[in-house]
Amino acid sequence: MRGGFRPLPILVALALAWPVVAAEPPAAPKRAVLVELYTSQGCDMCPAAEEILGRLAADVPGIVPIAFHVDYFDKPWKDVFSDELYSRRQMTYNDVYAGPKPESYGLYYTPMMMIDGARSVNGRDRAAAVAAIRAARAKPPAVTLDVDLDVAEDGRSGTATLRVSRRPGRAVGSPLLLCAVLREDRVATEVRSGENAGKTLVARFPARRTEYDFIELKDDAPASKSFRFAVDPAWNRENLRLACFVQDRTTAVVHQAVDVPWPAGDPRPR
Repeated sequence: MRGGFRPLPILVALALAWPVVAAEPPAAPKRAVLVELYTSQGCDMCPAAEEILGRLAADVPGIVPIAFHVDYFDKPWKDVFSDELYSRRQMTYNDVYAGPKPESYGLYYTPMMMIDGARSVNGRDRAAAVAAIRAARAKPPAVTLDVDLDVAEDGRSGTATLRVSRRPGRAVGSPLLLCAVLREDRVATEVRSGENAGKTLVARFPARRTEYDFIELKDDAPASKSFRFAVDPAWNRENLRLACFVQDRTTAVVHQAVDVPWPAGDPRPR
């Protein structure tokens, strides 16, 4: 979101003088807060956390929710959304996180929620999550992130171009992680074994496809990357959204996030 200039009349003593107009500096774009839930269909405490993630998305403005399903709970039940990449991402948080964490298992547990890469809370603690989101929203973003999404007419493939530029006067580390995550909301799965055996779980915002690369912001020059996505025909394209974010590779702090809908396209066969 870009701020504009608003004319501000300045009163002067001479009644017949033309009003002097001054311009405010452009307003900083609002921060969208990345809310990551590390979860698993093999964990009996995770369904409640996914419900909380869904309520946060509905009730708290300005968040970008993603559920990353880890693979270390994949016995006996194999989580249909799990990926080793998401387990490794969670372990990276465990390695670089400077805040307090459980002594016995650190941040390598489910359900774990990470707010803007800077604050970890238990995924079932809604109040702590809301407080962390509000604190993150109060900080102006260090970068501007623009996303152009070009989707095929049938909605089954698309290319996202992400452009990042430094905000005036803001210090940004380098290199930066630039990531785009395609999610599908409200996906039902009948779980047949493990801690959730016999339950039908409804996944909120699970990651379906994840693409990423690293960029450097040199001086004030913007940087951009393009990522291509293919959509599985079995997915409900009306429930797809693309989450994009810029993250400090060293500290893991997220500088800005964007959430855009994925056009469903024409469902008729070609």
